[in-house]
Amino acid sequence: MSEVYWGIVIGILAMVATLFVCIDITYSGSKKSHKASNGSVGEPNEAIRQAPTGSRQAA
Repeated sequence: MSEVYWGIVIGILAMVATLFVCIDITYSGSKKSHKASNGSVGEPNEAIRQAPTGSRQAA
């Protein structure tokens, strides 16, 4: 077959591989951010509990 044909085939395979890599990055990023958001939910509550409530100061 001609070189042009193989160039088209290789180009299409590269685009499909890029699509799969992008999907993998997207889903792995959403899992990490979901886990991070679960871990950080308790942090603001702890900060509020530790804040002094006895005196009020101007901002």
